Amino acid sequence: MKEEYQEIHEDQTCPLDGSKAVHTVWLAKSTCTRFPDDVLDFTCSLKEDCRECEENYP
Repeated sequence: MKEEYQEIHEDQTCPLDGSKAVHTVWLAKSTCTRFPDDVLDFTCSLKEDCRECEENYP
């Protein structure tokens, strides 16, 4: 099983309305350094179901 870890990105700006948000991202370590880590889960503090900013993460 891949190692999982959490990143919290504070002071993010929502592309929809410009509000400040906090993004919480759960990732799984990639087995090769040439590939980005896999995003397992993404949550925005403004709207839990919003996925607009998720594409900014690997």
